[in-house]
Amino acid sequence: MRAYKKEVRFTVIMSALFLAAGNVGLFFSIFPVEGMLFGFPIMYIVPILSGWFGIFVLTLVASRMGNQIDEEIERESILEIEERKRKGA
Repeated sequence: MRAYKKEVRFTVIMSALFLAAGNVGLFFSIFPVEGMLFGFPIMYIVPILSGWFGIFVLTLVASRMGNQIDEEIERESILEIEERKRKGA
């Protein structure tokens, strides 16, 4: 049961991170910043980089952690089934 709670917590946290990374451009339009990065204005390049590469990195992290949580759920399910068989229920 702990793995299911971990999965719910993970889903909520990752959803918030995806929303934040995808909407960085909105934050930069609310609070404009002057300066240059890689020859582009910061207020344009940072949202693009965080939007594309930020989402890409978050997707990699989410897939790896999600697979680990799924394996943990599977292990807990197997242990629960074996425990029921021993009890005879």
